[in-house]
Amino acid sequence: GCMMNGKLYPLGHIERTENCKTCDCKEDVMRCCSIVINLPDYDKGKCKVLFNRKHCHYDVVQKDDPSKMCPLAVRV
Repeated sequence: GCMMNGKLYPLGHIERTENCKTCDCKEDVMRCCSIVINLPDYDKGKCKVLFNRKHCHYDVVQKDDPSKMCPLAVRV
């Protein structure tokens, strides 16, 4: 297996690690890529970013009411 951050993973493809990565574990090497999507543009004055480790994505919420999501800017 392969060791990452103190955890042993089996040989083969690992769909998702605890650190939000997908990996291929081989006898001599472990190669990984992040599965987290880049953070979109948002109003930094009114909003803040929270990382949702359970779902491996960012939640952009209102600073004054974190129960409400912020609108995200769409890049064209």
